[in-house]
Amino acid sequence: MVNLLAAKQEILEWVAGALKVSPEEVDLNKPLPELGLDSLDAVHLLATIESTIRMELPETVVQRVTSLNDIFEMMAQRLAAA
Repeated sequence: MVNLLAAKQEILEWVAGALKVSPEEVDLNKPLPELGLDSLDAVHLLATIESTIRMELPETVVQRVTSLNDIFEMMAQRLAAA
């Protein structure tokens, strides 16, 4: 079973690493492109999410979500439905 809090932290740390900032500096409500994540980062982010929650997701999922909070909500929904 996936620990949602640990999964969120792992995703946040990945994003912070990609942006070269501390996790505390990442605005969870800011749209991903405004954070500085490009389309290649989005592909890597999707792979990281899938690995973290152990679930395959459609490639369009990162396009449909706008912020990390949206991603975390989607993760919670997917895990609850599993």
